[in-house]
Amino acid sequence: MPKVILRPTVPADIPHLIDGLSYRVKAITAVLVDETGEGKVIGVGGLAFPPNQPPWAFVQQAPEARNYPVAFHRAGLMAMKMIRQSGIREVVATCDADNAAAVRWLKRLGFKPGEVQKIPGKVVWFYHASAL
Repeated sequence: MPKVILRPTVPADIPHLIDGLSYRVKAITAVLVDETGEGKVIGVGGLAFPPNQPPWAFVQQAPEARNYPVAFHRAGLMAMKMIRQSGIREVVATCDADNAAAVRWLKRLGFKPGEVQKIPGKVVWFYHASAL
């Protein structure tokens, strides 16, 4: 029975799901491991650090990633822990406005929709770390 292993992303993981990378990232990789021990990268997600902007939360998935929602939720929780431990105060994310699952997931992870929405067909979300 295949299982999903979550681990820190290494540079070799990126080309499996992302064509070219413009920013530094800190991410988690989801690897689907079969009975023989062979692994396939089916997801990469975490933080991207564009210059002069707050960090962006992102997830890139292979089509079969939809078969492992629990593993991807665990990865999302790991990413949120990474954000809190890093001391980052604000993170931005987007999702398609018609993707109800993504909307529910971002809410569940603690993101709030922005007061102003300027990207047609998308919802812009913000995560603000609570002051200690």
